[in-house]
Amino acid sequence: MKFLPLVLAASAALSCSITFAAEAPTTTATPIVGMFRLLKADGATVLRQAIVAPGMAMQTLAVSGSDAIAAANGRCAFNVKIEEVSQVALTGTTTRLYTHDTLVANASKIDLVAHTGKTIWTQPYLFAGNNYLKLVFDAESARPSIAWVQVRVDGTCLATGAPAPKPPVPAALPPVKPGSGDWNSLFNAYGYSNYAVHGLKTAGYGRYGALLELNAALTAAVKAGSVERAVYQTLLARWAAINADADFKALMAKVVPGGDKKV
Repeated sequence: MKFLPLVLAASAALSCSITFAAEAPTTTATPIVGMFRLLKADGATVLRQAIVAPGMAMQTLAVSGSDAIAAANGRCAFNVKIEEVSQVALTGTTTRLYTHDTLVANASKIDLVAHTGKTIWTQPYLFAGNNYLKLVFDAESARPSIAWVQVRVDGTCLATGAPAPKPPVPAALPPVKPGSGDWNSLFNAYGYSNYAVHGLKTAGYGRYGALLELNAALTAAVKAGSVERAVYQTLLARWAAINADADFKALMAKVVPGGDKKV
């Protein structure tokens, strides 16, 4: 299943952007982007969902305790479906889910194919009231990707009266700037999108307008020399979606030097 995320921004470097784009693109590891879904007991009906990614603004999802698959002692268990995608292939990764610093789900030996969604199922118990959930992708690596989502469970979950622990506050992340691996990922997307804008101008690509808009946003981010984390993650998620589009890949195979001209 191809994962399409939310229809999620040095003068010398800028002056040579067309030359850079004319070369076959390189691949740089980027943070993992995920879709977090809460489902009813049937495992199919979506109650609430949100895109989650490192540095992305934390979204709040409200659900009713009556939709839980189990409830006891002030906690409700829900069916949770997490779809995650990486821009590079990863082998044997681990995904962990915490609430109030308590590990509530752990999935290991997850192999990720580049630009391809991987579905993880779990049934964590969440507190009645507010839950600040921390998702840790590729948890056992040297550079895990950490994302946050807030889930508010309405109802008591058959509480005994014991107060819920105070939730942690997500730490603010610094902006993305030149010299970092994240900046290299941004610049790579900028260069490749430049190439695509020129190469597909008359190719009849159905999402060419979206490609133009994204390239303009990437160009503005590179020219600014700094980009906020939330904006960076949104740009990379939008770029991953275009890269996963079958028509885009087929057309780019005809114009990328050394690409397969037979489509």
